[in-house]
Amino acid sequence: MRILLIKLGALGDVLRTTPLLAGLRKKYASARIHWLVAPENREVLRGNPIIERLWVLGEEGALARETYDLAINLDKEPEALDAVMSADAGKKMGFGRAADGTLCALDGKSEYARRLGLDDELKFRLNQKTYQEISFEQAGLVFQKEEYLMPMDAETLSFAKNFLEAAGVLRWKRPVIGLNTGSGSRFAGKRLPVSAFTLLAERLHGELGATVLLLGGKDEIERNRAIQSIASCPVVNTGSHPIRRFAGIVKECDAVLSGDTTAMHVAIAMKVPVVAYFASTCASEIELYGRGRKIVSSIACSPCYKKTCPIDERCMKDMSPGELFGAVREVLKGAP
Repeated sequence: MRILLIKLGALGDVLRTTPLLAGLRKKYASARIHWLVAPENREVLRGNPIIERLWVLGEEGALARETYDLAINLDKEPEALDAVMSADAGKKMGFGRAADGTLCALDGKSEYARRLGLDDELKFRLNQKTYQEISFEQAGLVFQKEEYLMPMDAETLSFAKNFLEAAGVLRWKRPVIGLNTGSGSRFAGKRLPVSAFTLLAERLHGELGATVLLLGGKDEIERNRAIQSIASCPVVNTGSHPIRRFAGIVKECDAVLSGDTTAMHVAIAMKVPVVAYFASTCASEIELYGRGRKIVSSIACSPCYKKTCPIDERCMKDMSPGELFGAVREVLKGAP
């Protein structure tokens, strides 16, 4: 059995699709599984023991001369639709193109997922299925709490320990709490104000004796410097790192607080307890595996999936740092 899985991006979406690999392996024990991914997202799949071949979109010869028994496409982007329609596969599932070129479900198992992209009432209010439940359905499987799969190599883990040791973190008091202070630019309403993160850092340090790490990427460098300079307690600005090194640092945390971002998915993959807050996106689609808490904005326009907010992101400004602090404390109490 030869299977092609197409999930190009984004980075967090690629990570939360990795549980499907275990599901496919359970059903097709001897399957040889290939994955087509966008070049910027390949690193989270590197070294994955279930993926026999990792194809990168745009690589010369990608998928050429390959034949598959089954091709599953979980993306709606034109490049993914083109890839699945041109793939030499005996059976195709997921999203594809109809005869007129428009997006369609290649079989009935993906019709619900297709409707989610068209019906705001279904997606925003009615749906209670996680992304994993939906993607497993598209592949003809039943989700049984299969975990994210992002194997970490010894070199990356060693880097993270050495980096944090040099910053003094591993000599400081537990717990170590990671505050992910940013978000991608795709949607508004996914990051708290600087003042909220500052207050959280101060309470976590003052009341729990926590060591606070400021997490983020290149877009959060200045933001984290501002929080570090304003906070009345010591915080560690971890800077910007490639995704696997970032994951190694996250793995050293006892808990992570984050919006619906890549960092949240990395923490889930590293099995670190998460407090995740939501406003513009749907909390129901996120699977925390019993290791965290969701804090959901009560603002009337949430969720909205808007790139630009017409009311200056009131959902983020109104979110209670006290409630977030309490959630982190509860998650720590329940952590192993």
